[in-house]
Amino acid sequence: MKDKELKIGDIASLTGISERDVRRLVQTYDSLFTYRTVGPVKLFPPKAVDIVRELIELSGKDLTPEEVAEEIRSGKKPEPQGEPAEAIERAAAPLPPEVVFEIRAMQETLARQERQIARLVAELEQEREERREEAAKLQERLDAQQRELAVVAEWVDYFDRRMDEVTLPVFERVRRTLGRGDVSGRSAGRSG
Repeated sequence: MKDKELKIGDIASLTGISERDVRRLVQTYDSLFTYRTVGPVKLFPPKAVDIVRELIELSGKDLTPEEVAEEIRSGKKPEPQGEPAEAIERAAAPLPPEVVFEIRAMQETLARQERQIARLVAELEQEREERREEAAKLQERLDAQQRELAVVAEWVDYFDRRMDEVTLPVFERVRRTLGRGDVSGRSAGRSG
């Protein structure tokens, strides 16, 4: 990768930070970077990755942008200032105003999204409850219709049997009628 020129996206993926942050570093520390421009695209030599990594490393120190640029140009790492206890107690390096503004904007966006999510969850729960109620009503209607259908089916069976009897030939009807009479009303004293 020594001869290959890198775009902002390549540097971002190699250093593990976002393209936006790489662009901000290039803009803030423009004097540290060499690049050529092809249309709107800036092409950087591979050493730009090392510069960005150093900038990331130095960003945690309590240095001004000018001091950071000087440290990178000189090629030596800054020595810790003060005693270790002071370094721990000291607050983080002050953020540039645009980063602070972006953090506030991100917090507001996050809060707005959380409110939207809460509203959507409430709407979803309400919708689920309405669907449950509708399902219960539909089940009641279905049960009532099944009961009515069972009664209708009994009547249909009854009328089918009656129609079958009516449509039988006369001789068969008489034989069935007499056959029923024989089974249920047969005299014990008759013999054939």
